[in-house]
Amino acid sequence: MKIITLHKSVLISTRLILASLFVFTAVQCSKDSPDEIHEHETINRVTLTVTGADGTNTDYTWNEGETEPTINLSANTTHRVSISFFDASDASDVEDITEEVIEEADEHLVFYEVSSASLSISSASNDVQDSDGIAININTEWTAAGASSGVVRTYLIHLPTSKTGSTRSSLGGGTDVELNFPVAIQ
Repeated sequence: MKIITLHKSVLISTRLILASLFVFTAVQCSKDSPDEIHEHETINRVTLTVTGADGTNTDYTWNEGETEPTINLSANTTHRVSISFFDASDASDVEDITEEVIEEADEHLVFYEVSSASLSISSASNDVQDSDGIAININTEWTAAGASSGVVRTYLIHLPTSKTGSTRSSLGGGTDVELNFPVAIQ
C-alpha cells in the first residue's frame, strides 16, 4: 500500500511540475509581455528650445546626473517652446529619440505642471497630434505674465490612459522622463 501511495504522490507532483512549466512557458511567450509592448529607450538628455518674441532661440539642456537649468522668460510675452529627447549614452553617437516619440504619438504625451510661476502652457498650432487629433505637446506656447519664479515639472508619459487630464495622476500611464525646470520670469 505504501508503494502505491508513493507512486500516486510522485505522479501528482510530476503533473503539478509539468503544469507549472506549461503555464510559465505560456506566460513567457505571450504577446502581452511588457518587453514586446514597449521597448524603453534610454532618455538621458532633454532639451527645451525656447524661441522668444524676437525670434531668438535659447536651448536649455538637462543631462542625466546634472541639475536642470533655469529657464529665463520675458514677462508679458508668449514664447514658443519645443522639447527634444536624446539617448546620449555614447557621446560620439547621440541618438535623437524625439522622432520615435512623434512616430508613436498615440502612445505618448508630454505634460507640463506649473508651480508658483505666472505662466500658462498650451499646445502650439504646429504641435504633433495623435491619430485622434490630440496634441502631444512637443511644440507648445508658454505665456509669461508678470515677473515671478517657479518650477515647470516636465513629463514624457508612455501609454497615458487619458490625454485630457489636468494633473499627472489623472493621465495614467508610465513616466519615461520627469524633470523639474526652474523658471524665472523677468
